[in-house]
Amino acid sequence: MKFIHPDETRALLTRMIRSKSVNHPGDVRECAGIIAGEIKDRGLHAEMIEDKPGVANVVSQLDGKEKGKTLIWNGHFDVVTPGEDWEMDPFAGEYRDGFIYGRGTSDMKSGVAAMIIALGALKKAGSPFKGRIVFQAVGDEETGSDAGTRCMIRRGIGAGADFAMVSEPTNLNVTIGNRGLRWLEVSVKGRASHAGRPHVGANAIHAAARIIGELERLTFKARHPLFEIPHPSLSVTMIQAGSKANIIPERCSFSIDRRMMPGETSQSVLGEIEEILRKCSSDGISSGVRVTHEGWDPYAIDPGSPWVKGLCETVEEVTGKFPQIKGKAGCTDASHLYHYGKIPSVCFGPGLEDLAHKANERVALEKVVQAAKVYALSAVKLLG
Repeated sequence: MKFIHPDETRALLTRMIRSKSVNHPGDVRECAGIIAGEIKDRGLHAEMIEDKPGVANVVSQLDGKEKGKTLIWNGHFDVVTPGEDWEMDPFAGEYRDGFIYGRGTSDMKSGVAAMIIALGALKKAGSPFKGRIVFQAVGDEETGSDAGTRCMIRRGIGAGADFAMVSEPTNLNVTIGNRGLRWLEVSVKGRASHAGRPHVGANAIHAAARIIGELERLTFKARHPLFEIPHPSLSVTMIQAGSKANIIPERCSFSIDRRMMPGETSQSVLGEIEEILRKCSSDGISSGVRVTHEGWDPYAIDPGSPWVKGLCETVEEVTGKFPQIKGKAGCTDASHLYHYGKIPSVCFGPGLEDLAHKANERVALEKVVQAAKVYALSAVKLLG
């Protein structure tokens, strides 16, 4: 589209990168203000919404030439801490050899910037579509989304939408779902004794080790052929036990990161672990499991739906290459839009997933421009 320019796109993304919207602690209001100002500069209304102190979201809407369907564009602009090993200032937005560097370039300020550029281009073109586009730039995703996309859903912003695009990093491919997440804690209770007389006690660490061994041998039935990782996974990630080197430990607890496939639920995840706990029960040992974080639910939509087909056709039109259709290994706000908002949702963005949360994070300017064109042209195609 003639209203989408690389220099404008680069300038906008650079401004956003230079705003340190690190979450946690979560004061992202400066970056939200930049986004709101950029939207207003393009002749659209922008509203800042803050459900949690310091965590601001920006909402806008572009109406088409007549009534019709509703399309949501959603993206988060909060970022994780930069960490170490950077070769440049992570908040300078340095441009080098066609790439913009900085924390949040791939995950995912580039996608949000591309959506803003697309909104402005459609506005200049006279909004040549039916229905409306609801834009949601959310300031809370990296810590769970409750003050971000979940806030949008609670407030009914874009309620009843027909389709949603989330600008997560996909390298201009289309993801039609994501794995889900539950964090769980297993607690094992034994019996303490002097380590010189271990037979008098019941060692909670030994019992936990047997349980972990059985968890490692767990086989999963759920599968989805389009997903990047087409099966569930279970990882023991933290363990706590013992009070002194010469005391048989009476307590041991460990944390589990459980990634889920569509069709799995909290109940099914708990059930398989509880069965292992029963299998590993022994004299003097008791154990239990609880969910400590509900996380995101797994989901997948039909890759053959008209919405997905229309988006993929537009990607091919802009880039000359038909996109890969897949499911994400990680979790995204598209899950919340699908489960809580009841909106068919996909992820599509210019960033690279493999660079998220890493040192020297970057994005190709060309891909940000292409993403903006895809957002704008697909809106016209999908909304009519």
